[in-house]
Amino acid sequence: MKKALKQFSVFFVIGCSAVAIDFYIYNLTLELLCHGCGDNVTYRNLFLNITNADIAKASGFMCGSFYTYYMNKRFTWKKKDRNNRRLARFFTLYAVSFLVNILGNKWALIWDQIVPFIKIKDLAFLFATCLSVSINFTGQKLWVFNSDVSIIRKIKKSVFLN
Repeated sequence: MKKALKQFSVFFVIGCSAVAIDFYIYNLTLELLCHGCGDNVTYRNLFLNITNADIAKASGFMCGSFYTYYMNKRFTWKKKDRNNRRLARFFTLYAVSFLVNILGNKWALIWDQIVPFIKIKDLAFLFATCLSVSINFTGQKLWVFNSDVSIIRKIKKSVFLN
């Protein structure tokens, strides 16, 4: 359990800096695509029901993902080798997390009636990020940076023996 707590602590610190990168890129992209539209909830539909908020969220998420792969590989999971299978697993995991992140952000953008005292784009960003963090830590620990083959063995080992 101590090992998992230490790993999560390092993951958390790296994750916070990745979130800062994500948040900066998200806001910068929103401002570039639609000056001032991030302050209210009038996002433009660009095509196929994709809005400029979706593109901004995707841009930030992807920048944060590249950063977090390198940093977590090196400092959280202490892997120094190059491994294409691990990289493929990471980006498969992050593809799922990416979809959850975009959809969570999109869903939370309609909460402006529920929480009127917070900028809705910031609340949506935070909600989507929390969803992704839980998926990413669990997936990295159990699948991406774990050399065991059996997922059941990974879960048992991770939950009951650490």
